[in-house]
Amino acid sequence: MRRVEMYRVRVTWLVMSAALFLYPGRALAQHHGGHGMGGIPGASGRPDGVDEKDTLKDFHQALAVQATSQQIAAFQDLVNATNAAKDKLNSFAEGKTGREGIAPFDQALGSARDLNKKFQDGFSPAQKSGLKDTQKRLEKADSDLEQETHRLDQSVQGESASTEISVHAAAAAKTLTDFANVQLALGRDMGITLASGEDLSFNFPQVRNNARVADRTISIRTSGVLSQTSAQGDQRNFSLEMILDLSDFQQTVTEVMNSQLYEAKKCGERLSVRQASMVSADPAGSLTLKLHFERWSCSPAFGSVATELGEGEGRVELRLIPSVEASNVLRIAATIKRIDAAGMMGEELRSGDLGIELTDKVAKAILATVQTGADFKTTMPGAAQNTATLQTARFQDSGSGGLKFVIDGQMQLSNQKVELLARQLNQSLSAQGTPPQ
Repeated sequence: MRRVEMYRVRVTWLVMSAALFLYPGRALAQHHGGHGMGGIPGASGRPDGVDEKDTLKDFHQALAVQATSQQIAAFQDLVNATNAAKDKLNSFAEGKTGREGIAPFDQALGSARDLNKKFQDGFSPAQKSGLKDTQKRLEKADSDLEQETHRLDQSVQGESASTEISVHAAAAAKTLTDFANVQLALGRDMGITLASGEDLSFNFPQVRNNARVADRTISIRTSGVLSQTSAQGDQRNFSLEMILDLSDFQQTVTEVMNSQLYEAKKCGERLSVRQASMVSADPAGSLTLKLHFERWSCSPAFGSVATELGEGEGRVELRLIPSVEASNVLRIAATIKRIDAAGMMGEELRSGDLGIELTDKVAKAILATVQTGADFKTTMPGAAQNTATLQTARFQDSGSGGLKFVIDGQMQLSNQKVELLARQLNQSLSAQGTPPQ
C-alpha cells in the first residue's frame, strides 16, 4: 500500500512539473511578483492566450481521475481476465480444443466483461466525468465484441463449415484486441501503465533475496532492465542489465568478513577483523581490512601449553575482479593490492599461507553474495529464465559511496515469449501493489 501511495505522489509531482514546463512564464511571473520580465516595459509576465484557471482545472482533473490502490489491483485483475479470454480464443482458433473449446472461451470472456463493468461501476463521480470519453469508446468496443462473439457462437452451434468459423474467430479476435487496447487506454488515463508485448524495454521489479555467508544473512535487492537492440522475423534481441544492490553487504561487511576470516587456533596463527570497508573501483571492487594477528606455539615438552610468539595490527587492501566464464558462470578473483603490516604478520601476508587463505576466503564470501542476487530463477519472470547469455560483470558506485554489482548480457525472445513476459511482469507488479513504469 505504501509503495502505491508513493507512486501516486510521484504521478502528482509529474503532473505539476508538466504544468510548470508547459507554462513556465506563469511560474516566473509569480516568482517575480507580477513585474515585467526581461526588462520589457509593460510586460505582464504572463503568456498571451493562457488562462491560469484553465491550467488549474486540467491539473485538478488529472488528480481527480487517478486510480486508487484498490482500483490498481482491480484493473490488473481485469487485464488478466481479458488476457485469459485471448488465450482461450487463440487455442480455439488454432484448432487445439476443437469445437467444444468455444465454451471455455465464452466463460472466460464473460468473466472479463463482468469485471470490466464492475470496474467502471466503482468510479467516483469525478472519475466518471473525467473519463467519460474513454468510457464511451470502451462501451463501443464491448458492444462490437459482443456482436462478433455472438456470430462466432452461432457458427459453431450451427455446425458451419470450418472456413466460416475461422472467419468469425478472426473477427472476434480483432474486436477482443480492440477491447483490450481501449482498456489499457483507460488505465493510462487513470495513471496505470502496464507492460505490453510491443514495448521496446522492460523493467524487472526489484526482488529481495537472502544470501547466507558464514554465519551472517545478507539481503540482496536485484532489479533488471531489458532493452531491445534488434528484431528479425519472430525473434527479438535484447540487451540485459541486472543490478544488485549491495548496500546491506556494505553495512555488515565487518561482521561478514570476521565470520569468514576469524581463526582462533590454539597452536598457530590467529586472525580477526577489526574493521572492514568495501567500495567500488569500477569495474573492480576494493575491500580494505584492518586485521589483528597473533602467532602461538605449543611445546610438547610443557604439556602443549600455548605460548604467544608475537602479535600485530595491520591493514590490507584487496582488489576484487569479477568476470563471467562459459555457461554464465560468475567468478570473483581477489588479489592483494597493498599491505601495511610489519614483522611476522607482514611476512605471512606477503609470502606465507595467510595471504593465500585470506584472498580465497574473501573471494568465496563475495561470490556467494552476488550469486544469490543473480539467481535467474528468483529474479526474472519465467518467460525470461534460461534465455540470457551473460557477458560482463562489474562493481559500480551507486552514489554517496554506495555499492552495486552490475551484470550485462544478451537475450533472444520470440514475440510470443515477449508477450508472455509482459503479462508476467504485470502480474508480479500487481502482486506487489505497484503499477509498472
